[in-house]
Amino acid sequence: MKRQFIAGATCPECGQMDKIQRIIDGDRQWMECVSCGAKKDLDEKPAEAIDALAQPVSLQSPKK
Repeated sequence: MKRQFIAGATCPECGQMDKIQRIIDGDRQWMECVSCGAKKDLDEKPAEAIDALAQPVSLQSPKK
């Protein structure tokens, strides 16, 4: 079983950011929120489901 966090993803159930992990177990894959436990099956359209959760991140230079 392989687990990887999806940076910038927001949970559709609880709204927490950076709590979504993608889990791959053999030929099955799903996403799970480590905060609230919400799960979503990704076997149907994995790329679209992950892209729908991703939010752009902007990096800023530290102020001196």
